[in-house]
Amino acid sequence: MFDKLTKLLIVAGYACLFSGPLLIYQPVGADEAKKTSDGFEKPYGYYVNPILEAVKANDDQRKKITAIVEDLRPTIEPLRKKFREKQAVFLSGMTTGASAEDLLCAQRELSQIRGEINDQYLLMRLRIRKLLQPAQQIAYDDFLARQGWLKKKPIK
Repeated sequence: MFDKLTKLLIVAGYACLFSGPLLIYQPVGADEAKKTSDGFEKPYGYYVNPILEAVKANDDQRKKITAIVEDLRPTIEPLRKKFREKQAVFLSGMTTGASAEDLLCAQRELSQIRGEINDQYLLMRLRIRKLLQPAQQIAYDDFLARQGWLKKKPIK
């Protein structure tokens, strides 16, 4: 009985943590309205224009920011694909009653990949930030603060 209870608690805990892996598919500027009609997210890089508009980037900045995003594509895209594959394995294990050890292993892999993706997105944000003037940096910070679960109200 204890073994089943332990397994149930572990599975329930990971079900609660499942929302974390979903966040990785919502890069800066993503929200439900930006998903395609089939429910999947739009491709990497679609959030560049909202950033450019938010900071009122000039032509030179637009080219450089777009280049930064494109330079990171070969690093981020394979990680996102790998994450989706590992996530499918994890969810399959959750629904088919895989052993706790298998679920823990799959969750660790997801966490490691998610960390790598987050590192790349942070690198991108820092590179973009270097190109911005102080007033644009404030606008960029405000834009970023309005993304994700803890959305901040826009500065008027």
